[in-house]
Amino acid sequence: MARLTVALTVMVFTLHVFADDPITSKTEELRHKLLTDYDKHALPQRTSNGTTTVYVEMIPMGMWIEEDKQIFNMNAWVRMKWQDPRLSWDYKDYGGLKLLHFAEEEIWLPEIHLYNNADITEVNHYGSVKAIVLSDGTVNWVPPGAYRVECPLDSTHWPYDTQTCEFYIGAWTYHGWQVDLQLWSNTSKVHPGWFMKFSHSWQFIKGSIIRIQNKLACCPEPYVMLKVIITMARISPVFNSTVVIPACVISMLTLVQFLLPLRESRRLTIGCVSLLLTLLMLLYLATALPPLAYSLPIIVKFFGQTLMVVVVSVIVNASIMRLTDARVPAAVSVPPPPLLKTILTGPLATILCIQRYAEKVGLSGGSAEDGEVLKETCSTSYLHEWLLVAAAVDRIAALIFIITFIITLIIYVTPV
Repeated sequence: MARLTVALTVMVFTLHVFADDPITSKTEELRHKLLTDYDKHALPQRTSNGTTTVYVEMIPMGMWIEEDKQIFNMNAWVRMKWQDPRLSWDYKDYGGLKLLHFAEEEIWLPEIHLYNNADITEVNHYGSVKAIVLSDGTVNWVPPGAYRVECPLDSTHWPYDTQTCEFYIGAWTYHGWQVDLQLWSNTSKVHPGWFMKFSHSWQFIKGSIIRIQNKLACCPEPYVMLKVIITMARISPVFNSTVVIPACVISMLTLVQFLLPLRESRRLTIGCVSLLLTLLMLLYLATALPPLAYSLPIIVKFFGQTLMVVVVSVIVNASIMRLTDARVPAAVSVPPPPLLKTILTGPLATILCIQRYAEKVGLSGGSAEDGEVLKETCSTSYLHEWLLVAAAVDRIAALIFIITFIITLIIYVTPV
């Protein structure tokens, strides 16, 4: 019985204290006064030609790209501020009460939606949070927003690529004379928030927000929207080991192949190994690259050209081994075209560094005797002419590979 008496005493005392709390009573009184006859579907300005200016700021909190779908996702705090004269009061009349909290279903909110939404049926982008209203009628609403837009990927510099994605937000049913969107503090830069969570694959580089005012041919009033531009860079430490280093190894192996003498049998072995490694790299890149990218990465072009060059080199080397086979003394009985021989024995021989082969070509169209190459000499053999052609093709292939390698290296080293 004593415990019940104590409990009832504490309850009555608590109710008495809260009933006499001036702040609580003033808050309830003010809320009741402001929300009575308040139409949350009507614009804040009482005049028919009044414009409600909404100041907007975008604070990114997280972003990533779904590469298989080319969809850009961003979570952000959307800071909005506007004046609602219907929610103003004299704080001196309410015990110095200078702000109130209102639920989003209680007051008017701007219908700011994502225009280029990837999910066209999803129009609710904001979380449910309360708005803070000051005594002068200033409304501050900072809801968390989730945006999902299509973003075509440019994979030219993959895996060191940067992607720029854009999305547009604006008032869905109001024109610019009713709801005017303006930048917060007149700044166009987008700064990441304190709690920014970076993706393991992408890093925020820069962002900007631009106000765009359009006029349609049908209507005299303007339509205002905000364009948000986000630039991100791929974080690619894994690709350094799985793509870049193997690419350098294959390139060095290909260069070693071209440095060996034409008649070296190990050259064919190195060429076949290089050919196999290049094919494996192309297969790996086919699985690692974004499947829907509209641009072909430079590194894929490089490996494709390397594959063709290595194939040409292997064919040339196999042909030379066949020509210099001592068991086939008349392996070549048809001479190359005279014009081709004339070109290759001219200044081009010096440019391609094949003078040693050009000097062995006889002026009459036959071949000079070469005891190291053939044990027997036949009047119908044109071995050295074809060796000259093979050397020229090999040098041109090497030159194409070196130029391709240098251009690819410059493109990747030079900042975008």
